[in-house]
Formats: sequence, structure tokens, C-alpha cells
Amino acid sequence: MNRPDEEFYRSRIADLEAEITRLRATLESVKADRKALRDELYGPMREEDLTTEDEMTEIMKHHVPGAGAKFFAELGLLPHKSA
Repeated sequence: MNRPDEEFYRSRIADLEAEITRLRATLESVKADRKALRDELYGPMREEDLTTEDEMTEIMKHHVPGAGAKFFAELGLLPHKSA
């Protein structure tokens, strides 16, 4: 069984670090786009009024998919589906 040499690992690490850099740049671009769209839709918001990533993580731990739709259906606010 041939074991990859150290050069292979160095190359792989460099590839992964380049991918991480690319993904971080993409993430920053997406965050900037979302902020611009949010500001366009709601107007400028103070940073302290926004949900932090840690707060959103905690919210998503307890989120039940479809819970909002069920709530609105119970209030009669969803359109009826045709049969």
C-alpha cells in the first residue's frame, strides 16, 4: 500500500487553504448583498437591533420547520388549497 508523501499533503493543504479563502470571500460578498437588500427593503438598521449569529444559532436549535405556517393556518390567514 503506497502512502502519499509529504509533498502531496503540502499540496492538498495549500488547495484547501485556497478554497477556504475563496469561500470566505464569497461569504463576505453574500453578507454585503444581504445587507444592501435588507437596507433597501427595511431602511438602515442599527447593528445592535440585528440578530447575531450566536442568537440565530440558538433560535435554529429550537426551530420547527413549518411551525409558522401551522400558526397562520390556525389563525385562518393562509389561502385554502384547491382540491
